[in-house]
Amino acid sequence: MKNACERWKDQLRETALTGARTPQFAEHLQTCANCSAELRDLEARRARLDTLLPLVAQGAEPPADFRARVLAAAEAAGKRRRVRRWQAWTLAGAAATAAIVLVVGAVLHRGTTGKIQPEGLAAAQKLAEWRAPSDSLLATPGQEILRTTPKLGESYLNVPMKAVEEE
Repeated sequence: MKNACERWKDQLRETALTGARTPQFAEHLQTCANCSAELRDLEARRARLDTLLPLVAQGAEPPADFRARVLAAAEAAGKRRRVRRWQAWTLAGAAATAAIVLVVGAVLHRGTTGKIQPEGLAAAQKLAEWRAPSDSLLATPGQEILRTTPKLGESYLNVPMKAVEEE
């Protein structure tokens, strides 16, 4: 269908379903081969569907044993649900047991770990106080000044300041 025929799209479908045509649409169909071909295709499709409709309607009733099958399936689902609850509680118990074992193991492991030996402690202190030989080369003259700079509220002269007495 061309873009010029886009306004006839709804009328084309209505005509294919009901067979009713407006005079303007009938005139358009005489001049437009695309819309005429589309209408023939839609009418053929409707005819095929109309022949299939009785076949669908014949199988509209459920089979005689439908109710019994549904009830049996519902009962089986209830039994499976009870089994699943039992399995869920078993799984929860196993998970709780595993958690308790892990906690007890962690507590026992913490209690059995030895304290740091005095030799190890001395070695760790030496390592913490160790300075690289290049540290003295990297020191800047301003670092000592920054270390001795007074904190906020302290005097540069190291003279205690007297509080101003109110009159």
